[in-house]
Amino acid sequence: MSQSFKRLRALLAAPFLLVSATAFADNATPIPSSPTLASYVDAVLRTHPELKVADASVAAAQAKADGLAQAIYNPELNADAQRSQSDAYSIGLSQSLDFSGKRSARTASGQKQLQQAVAERAALRQQLATGLLSALADYQAKQALLALVQQRLELLQRFSTIAEQQYAAGDNGILDRNLGQLALAEGIAIAGRAELELLEARRKLDTATGNSGLQPPSLPTALPSVAHLPTDFDALSKALPSVQAAQARQEAALAEVDIARSNSRADPTVGIRGGRETSDSEPGKTLVGLQLSIPLFVRNNFRAEQVAASASADAARLETAALTQQSIARMKATASQFRASYAAWERLSKASGTALDNGIELLDRVWKAREFSTAEYLVQLKQLLDGRAAGEELRYQTWQAWAEWLEASGQWREGLSELDATASASPATTPNSGNTP
Repeated sequence: MSQSFKRLRALLAAPFLLVSATAFADNATPIPSSPTLASYVDAVLRTHPELKVADASVAAAQAKADGLAQAIYNPELNADAQRSQSDAYSIGLSQSLDFSGKRSARTASGQKQLQQAVAERAALRQQLATGLLSALADYQAKQALLALVQQRLELLQRFSTIAEQQYAAGDNGILDRNLGQLALAEGIAIAGRAELELLEARRKLDTATGNSGLQPPSLPTALPSVAHLPTDFDALSKALPSVQAAQARQEAALAEVDIARSNSRADPTVGIRGGRETSDSEPGKTLVGLQLSIPLFVRNNFRAEQVAASASADAARLETAALTQQSIARMKATASQFRASYAAWERLSKASGTALDNGIELLDRVWKAREFSTAEYLVQLKQLLDGRAAGEELRYQTWQAWAEWLEASGQWREGLSELDATASASPATTPNSGNTP
């Protein structure tokens, strides 16, 4: 966005004619639309394809958790028949018993994996929402830039026409006429680039929404307030979906350690069987038996699996701690950036006020009175119009800083609600509109 405003400043060096300051400000600022920003973000999230994928992942995690909570062992039915000098028939039923706690460990693992999937979906929702706000701010910054460039292009066209007429009447020289033509050509080229940048910004916005047919609203005229920024970053970091997902991964890894330990403990199998043995020389005999079997972990005691699971749990614990520290640091940085950007915009608003509008009107009257040269007029006009461009740039930088703060803090829902409430109660104006915020 800053590169675009640099090109805008390059255009300001060209000659211009006076236009109404009020019309200038109206063309430079998007007109707010009736849908709220929160309703627009909610509409995007309801249909976003990436969230549909996340919903499917949560459903899969739920099914997996249900499966892990089921019993480990099923009963076994055994039948045996033997035919020789005597015939023997038997049938039995056996059941392995979960004495090692495998089922409870697997159940805990499934629940933690489900919590992880839910937290990751919430983190994705936060990422998409704040990315959408950032893309919307960039798109409307390009709209404001294009409006400024088109307004200046109109002035250059008028200037070139007047310069040509003055040259034909002998009121100025060929250099002034050529200057007007060159400035117009440059203005046409810059306007073309601004249109391409707006199209690119719209493409990025459509990518962020996942729905190119959804028309975006304008950002409210009132910038988000810094008055209610939280200060308890530790509590905010614990509530972040990304941190909660990492915590769930850590707890799932600990559950895997319990599973590995339970797998190293033998579970007995007990059974009962009954049958009958008959022969030609003896009467039939009834057979009743009990069965007990215990696996012997002699060749593989599953120690390696325990070590691997413990190492994974340690890695998950360190990842959670590092992510928590990084999130706190990022929240502090983005909060400071938002405060600084808002303060700069507020100072510019109060300092400029009507100075830009009155300055252009005064400059135009003095220039028409021939009290200074055209070169001096162009230099002072450039300084005045540079202030307009700087104000628009700073305004949208503040929106970007706000979006980054919401992404870092996870407070995007609260931020949208507060913004819509503030905008409906007392909308503010842009820095160059002649009023303070």
